Amino acid sequence: MNLLNSAGFDPQALLDRVHGDLTLLRELVDLFATEVPGMLAGIEEAIQQGSPSELEKASHKIKGSLLQFSAHTAANIALQLEKNGQAGSMAESGMLLKGLKKEIYVLHQTLRAMLQNGCTR
Repeated sequence: MNLLNSAGFDPQALLDRVHGDLTLLRELVDLFATEVPGMLAGIEEAIQQGSPSELEKASHKIKGSLLQFSAHTAANIALQLEKNGQAGSMAESGMLLKGLKKEIYVLHQTLRAMLQNGCTR
């Protein structure tokens, strides 16, 4: 799957957000790669503990990060998890987390390829 050609990712919006500065984008991607495992672990822990309030908080945090990368599909999954937490429901949260992890993996690979190739589309 190539997010550069996906409706779920807008590389031009991302480049606009960093004013075309690939060095800044590289730094943000590196920071995201460092931070995302902890964010995902927070969601996973909330699901395992059956804590809707923690699910809401952890999902909201990762959603914001994903939106900064114009990763709309992944952000929408995080939003679904956040709404589950708000509603006090843990239903399907495990399945949503699995989908979120997959989307984040693809996003990370796509961002790395984008930076490596200097590609915008």
